[in-house]
Amino acid sequence: MGKRITVVLFVTSFIPVTVFKTLSRGGAGTLPQARWAVLLGFFLALVQFGLSRRFLKHTSYLERTFLIFLALGIGWIFLAPPDRALWFVHYSTFLLYALMFLMTFLPQLFGYEPFTYNIAKQWYPEAVWKTPLFLVINRRVTYFWSGIFMAAAVSCLYGHGRWPFTIVVPFGFILGLGLPFSRLYPKYCIKKEYPVQGTDSALLPDTARQLVLDMPKVFNPEAGAGIEGEIQFDLSGEGGGQVVLALAGGRCSAYEGESTGPILRIKAPAEIWLKMARGEINRAQALMEGKYSVEGDVVLLTRLGEIFKRRKEPKD
Repeated sequence: MGKRITVVLFVTSFIPVTVFKTLSRGGAGTLPQARWAVLLGFFLALVQFGLSRRFLKHTSYLERTFLIFLALGIGWIFLAPPDRALWFVHYSTFLLYALMFLMTFLPQLFGYEPFTYNIAKQWYPEAVWKTPLFLVINRRVTYFWSGIFMAAAVSCLYGHGRWPFTIVVPFGFILGLGLPFSRLYPKYCIKKEYPVQGTDSALLPDTARQLVLDMPKVFNPEAGAGIEGEIQFDLSGEGGGQVVLALAGGRCSAYEGESTGPILRIKAPAEIWLKMARGEINRAQALMEGKYSVEGDVVLLTRLGEIFKRRKEPKD
């Protein structure tokens, strides 16, 4: 339900600007038409803003950009001399892309969330929202979109309002570069930061439950120094069960059961966890895709690979 509302409100966020562009006839209409168009567009943007606040508890950068754009349009069209009032309509596409460039480029320079952050939060589990890599990926993707919007603004300005430069070229940038980059770059970045390390299956138990119970055997005291607490594993399905890893005093032990206060809880299908241990599935990517979930210290989760490191057996 949450994702469906997010998608619907994302689509409807374009309606106010579309209505304005349609009713103002791209500058071919009269001044009264432009005034009614910008007023109606601004009213719809306010409605969109309120719906997002009610159902999503936040507003997107797009909604804020469109609202600011139409507010500027009201000021320009109503206050500028009649012979210049329609300039806003004539150059509206350029102004919109220029404003989108500023709204994506400037906020994160001053420490605010990146343009793509709230959008990404709707598609990825909450456990990864506060991880450093998630924020870094969103910053880089946002800067890429800043470049897309800047290129679109330049195309509109160069084309002097001609539709190939205001519609075809900008949408080519968005659909051909922006969307594919937003989809592919996070996967590339995750694989680069957390590469899959294959493990000889013969060295691993046949069940995820026994795998976790054996983790103290590969515990690295140096990497695990200073960690005090318990890690709860809730492994569902065949070969699963509840297992607790207790870390204290530079040592690690395991027992079956339920921890009273784990610092990290991992919930995963036993088959998925076993495949991740074998290197068949990228752990970070699986978490981003919701194949397993975590609660608690996510930073500790990212360190499990160094804390429990299985050494390869030397070959004769």
